[in-house]
Amino acid sequence: MSLRLRLTALYSGLFLLAGGALLTITYLLVARALPQRSLLGGGPVEYGGLRLELPESFRQTLDQEATEQRSAALGELLAQSAVALTLTTVIAVVLGWLMAGRVLRPLRQVIDAAHGLSPDNLHERIELHRPDDEFRELADTMNAMLARLDAGFAFQRRFAATASHELRTPLTVQRSAVEVALADPNPSVESLRRMATKVIKATERHERLIDSLLLLARSQEGIVQPAAVDLATVAAAVIDDIGPDGEGVRITRELRPGRTLGDQPLLERLAANLVENAVTNNVPGGWVHIRTGTHQGYAMLEVTNSGPYVPPAVVGTLFEPFRRHEENRPGPVRTPAGQASAVPMRSDRKSTKGVGLGLAIVSAITSTHRGWINARSRADGGLQISVGLPTHPTGH
Repeated sequence: MSLRLRLTALYSGLFLLAGGALLTITYLLVARALPQRSLLGGGPVEYGGLRLELPESFRQTLDQEATEQRSAALGELLAQSAVALTLTTVIAVVLGWLMAGRVLRPLRQVIDAAHGLSPDNLHERIELHRPDDEFRELADTMNAMLARLDAGFAFQRRFAATASHELRTPLTVQRSAVEVALADPNPSVESLRRMATKVIKATERHERLIDSLLLLARSQEGIVQPAAVDLATVAAAVIDDIGPDGEGVRITRELRPGRTLGDQPLLERLAANLVENAVTNNVPGGWVHIRTGTHQGYAMLEVTNSGPYVPPAVVGTLFEPFRRHEENRPGPVRTPAGQASAVPMRSDRKSTKGVGLGLAIVSAITSTHRGWINARSRADGGLQISVGLPTHPTGH
């Protein structure tokens, strides 16, 4: 049954039930009001100042006629009421069908608009000019969903195009190196070594890119087994792996407990990417300061570094896949958390340097844990990136 038919049946059934109840009450009230016997009573009858004694047979005849008249009146009332109820029920069915169609018309507009959607016209919106009611709320919710889908499809298209280009680059290098070596009829050992070195470097870049793409995908799948994680412990492990003087950059720490609930391997990758990004995008003799703690209900991880000046207008684009500093374009500074999730994975510390996915992975992992990222450019060069994750009480 369609919703319109079910609503019509519901309206009609309720009307029939209410009408039947009303007629029943009316019947009982009329039956109570009509006398069941003659009004003459059982004693003498006064008429013109005279007291008359009526024969008992006459009284019985009057009582019988009163009973018959009462039954006839109630029967007529019942018959006429049944006819009236039937006619009004038919009218109620017709009116219910028309009103259900009118009430459901906005829903039909939403359905028709949804049927016409495709990946090519997600930019279109449902135009529903109504007061603020449930249908207007449904249309607004659908429009918000379409906006998210449109942005998601656009992101996927850009991501696929850029990933294809990034994957093609090392393959082109490998092919060129091999072709140069094959073009020489008498290659020397040195030329073959140079060719092999180029192929190995291109292969390593390929491996880093593939690992980063897999990590980015896995960081958006869902947290299967969340556990209590202290960001101070995670940050300390990352610093110990890199060393206090990583790549000529001085690393300092200010680590206070910052406990959250999440996937420890992913949070280790988040901290590693932040620190590696701060070390890589720095200047000779620069510095990196790492701080953890809690603030306003969030476990905090803050990484601040020296380095080249980054215009504030382009800071937000650093969290987009394959966006490197030299490729930046204007964008927002704050990256809000979404509803993504992650699965446990191995906690390797393989660097994503040069791939352009490090901060994109940070953003995805943060969104997975329902946190937020705030990045700002420092006036004297470098960045300050803060990550906030919901706190988790000690011992829980």
